Amino acid sequence: MRRCIAAVGLFALMALVLVVPLGAGPAWGRPMDGALQQELMAVYHRYNQAVAAGHLDAALAIRSSAVRTALEQRLKTLKDRDDYLAGARDLVPDKLELRHASVDDSTEKALLIAWAEKVTPSGPVQNELDIGFVREDGVWRLGDLVLGPGPVDIKHCNPAYEPVSAYDMSRPVSLAGRIERVDFLPDHTLIVVMSGGTETCAFLPDRVTLQQHGLDPGILQPYRIAEIAGVANQGDAQKVMVNNITVRAEE
Repeated sequence: MRRCIAAVGLFALMALVLVVPLGAGPAWGRPMDGALQQELMAVYHRYNQAVAAGHLDAALAIRSSAVRTALEQRLKTLKDRDDYLAGARDLVPDKLELRHASVDDSTEKALLIAWAEKVTPSGPVQNELDIGFVREDGVWRLGDLVLGPGPVDIKHCNPAYEPVSAYDMSRPVSLAGRIERVDFLPDHTLIVVMSGGTETCAFLPDRVTLQQHGLDPGILQPYRIAEIAGVANQGDAQKVMVNNITVRAEE
């Protein structure tokens, strides 16, 4: 889901720039109810069954129009079709553990995020699997399937707070990634953002200070996307002191 809107906050040494006033902005995606989760999982399982049976046309009929259009450019020959089926079979998990489910009613898009487990010739493997859906003409269809790093593959950051003096003000940094964790602590706010299997611990002021500067702390939630600009920690590349942050809905 790609609903953009932002709010900006910063640490005391830096000038505040406010992008969206407190409380402004569009609706975010909402948590998905159990009935819709079951309906979408059934769509995903039908796709996997068609793939396992080698019924490519039936599998593609379950995908969204955007995915089908993209695949049409790739599936020109019999070998292309066989290769696609082989790759799709490799992505069918033996077990799914659902972590997150949300739906955006305004865009008619939904997202399931799960740990996907599969036994391979080299042993069991666990990855994150992001399963997108889009409702077209009243029918939910399977959108993008994105495989990400599993728990053992993630490079975690150190959440220990360090004062402003530990940061190099001459080294600006920027990054974007999904919010994995938010901690509102007495003297600061910690946001753990992950991109490409690497976490960054991003530090902002405490909740009250954020509100005073016009940033609604309520928008800082796991699975939303954060775009951050700040300065680098002198001794830890996975720590950032935040100048400003843009938050948008999960996608």
